[in-house]
Amino acid sequence: MKLSWLAATASTALLAIPLAFAQVAPKPTPEQLAKTFEEDQLSAEACGVPRNAADDYRPAPMFPDQTRAPRIATTQPFEVEEVATGLSHAWGLAFLPSGKMLVTIRGEGLKTVSPDGTVSPLLSGVPAIKTSFRLFGMHDVILDRDFPGTRTIYLAYVSQADGDPPNTGYVASARLSADETALTDFRILEKGVMTPRRLAQAADGSLMVITADIITPYTATQSMQSLQGKVLRITTDGRVPRNNPFVGTPDVEPSIWALGLRDAQGLTFHPTTGELWTIENQPRGGDELNRLERGKNYGFPLISYGRDNDGSLLNGGKTTQEGLEQPVHFWTPSVAFSGMAFYTGDAIPEWRGNLFMGGLSGQQLVRVVLKDGRVVAEEKLLRDRCERIRDVRQGPDGLLYLVTDADDGKILRIRPK
Repeated sequence: MKLSWLAATASTALLAIPLAFAQVAPKPTPEQLAKTFEEDQLSAEACGVPRNAADDYRPAPMFPDQTRAPRIATTQPFEVEEVATGLSHAWGLAFLPSGKMLVTIRGEGLKTVSPDGTVSPLLSGVPAIKTSFRLFGMHDVILDRDFPGTRTIYLAYVSQADGDPPNTGYVASARLSADETALTDFRILEKGVMTPRRLAQAADGSLMVITADIITPYTATQSMQSLQGKVLRITTDGRVPRNNPFVGTPDVEPSIWALGLRDAQGLTFHPTTGELWTIENQPRGGDELNRLERGKNYGFPLISYGRDNDGSLLNGGKTTQEGLEQPVHFWTPSVAFSGMAFYTGDAIPEWRGNLFMGGLSGQQLVRVVLKDGRVVAEEKLLRDRCERIRDVRQGPDGLLYLVTDADDGKILRIRPK
């Protein structure tokens, strides 16, 4: 998309959507607040009171199972191993056939990590990261589904290439050299005023790109000319697929596949149904688990189960509106989710089919049990480690791998005892 198309996104008005079915959240009961506070102190002795524990906003769910799922506990003993350290604010993780891992470093670029934990220098051929905003930089990396033959990878990042405005968002492809030290054939597939967070490749080979809108008043999210707050769908050579939902619609960006998302930092396909799932950070509470569908609008900031960063209600506290999708599940207070993966391994059988999501300010790994597309149980894991979890992936060995967000970030591996 041309940058000139996006120059006016900051001033674009919200879509005019009917106000029917509005719901304003009631004040939580003292009993609800007491129970929430108790649950949020599980790691207080080791880590201190979680940052969001004092947030007492508890909007009423639309469905009984839409929040506060029953708590469960894993019966299989497991342990957490440190695979690598010294990764300054790593963001994304991908597994190479050689046994090494590709790791994105937010403020630097791309490195590899060997099975013994050796961290490589920065790979050459990766664009320099130029941004002064600490939340931007090199974000996600995935391998092409035909990587053994093509050696192609895809990157999502925010930087400033020559001639582009500051904090431009990019989705790019490149080839990884045989010795895994350099990228070649670097190609920009999409660029513009956007914050690309995560990538996923669909069964048909197209790329799904999820982007964030983190600037109040979030007008870009509902703008059909903006790339922000969207799921974009493009081909691996940067074209717009002809069957995208808004192709041919006047004054609509054709790469948009779904919209109305604030800051989704997890994106993955269900291993059996093929459905696209995402986990989304709302500004302050109301983090959402969504099952995404083509052409649908997920509502932000017209509806939300959270508040803005300053504590003010979003759109008067509305949580439902005709024509806008409801989340499968939401969390208050905020866990600040980042990274997600469905577990399909055999190492811990009771986890098979479960969804795992990392928590940043929540400093936890959340395990969710789904049944018929709804959340039926939840477990909060690793609260005693007091670490911000940025990414969650399943390795080729069938174990879960986590990336922590810190000056001395780590790759962790969970294995049964």
